Amino acid sequence: MHTPGVGIDERVNEHCRRHGLLPSGAGVLAMVSGGADSTCLMHLLPRLHDGPVHVLVVDHGLRAAASDEADGVVVAAEGLGLTVYRVALGLDAGPAAMERARDARLAIAEEIRCREGLDLVATGHTRTDHAETIIFRIARGTGRTGALGIAPRRDALIRPLLTLSRHETREWCELAGVSFTDDPTNEDLATARARVRHGAMPALSRVHPAAEAHLARLADLLRDESEVIDAAASSAWDRCARDGGLGARDLAAEPAALARLLVRRLIAESGLPSDALGSGPVERVRARAARGRGRDEIPGGVAVIERGVLVVSPRVTDAGGIGAAA
Repeated sequence: MHTPGVGIDERVNEHCRRHGLLPSGAGVLAMVSGGADSTCLMHLLPRLHDGPVHVLVVDHGLRAAASDEADGVVVAAEGLGLTVYRVALGLDAGPAAMERARDARLAIAEEIRCREGLDLVATGHTRTDHAETIIFRIARGTGRTGALGIAPRRDALIRPLLTLSRHETREWCELAGVSFTDDPTNEDLATARARVRHGAMPALSRVHPAAEAHLARLADLLRDESEVIDAAASSAWDRCARDGGLGARDLAAEPAALARLLVRRLIAESGLPSDALGSGPVERVRARAARGRGRDEIPGGVAVIERGVLVVSPRVTDAGGIGAAA
């Protein structure tokens, strides 16, 4: 078996050092599906990290072949001497199946992490996923924070492979003689993300062959600049926050760029779905604050001016639950 050159190892190691992803001795739970990205992650982590590495594989029950694929991950993980957890779900293949599957496996990973006393959960997201996410969010409508793409770390969740492209993880597995599977749902053009992957990204690569890397680099630069911008936004929040919302007059007095950041934070803290954080809803709410009266419906909720304060809250159904209007 040929072992790939150290270049990949060095790049992943440097990425992890830069973002503090793998503190010495930390226990890590790697989420592995059997695809090239997560398989590469499963093999690299024990080589680069001095703490315990465990593996989680989830069979969502959405494809008949997924059970055998999960069994393959178990065999591979045990062959590396790693502790592995196999979890089988029985999800309904109805609407938003991919989103429900993602939420379910992240919840399972967090449960196992806490139960086993581990520190971190690692996913196999790559630079390619990073670039696709940026394009998807821009097309859907987003602001600066959405254009940051996938964060190297969010709380206990880390992404050690964000410096590698999807092509590189496949090549790594092939050179190492490591088998992996391809999930056919990634080819389903009925999903928006698949259309970005197989339509938008190849088109951008024809404009410039390094388009993916340039998108990732742009997000990195924006993330570096966030410290300065976030400090300014935090000061503006202190000036405007009151009574569970934002003072409409105070918000209107802020520069438009800062006001948008404050509105986005208010929406995020109100627990509304990610669609509510798009550029359209954010701008409507900011404009509402500038007018100082009235209300706006936004995805999953409502923004209203009450006694001079902009308040955002989830929409309540007639049955008393949270969700879309009846």
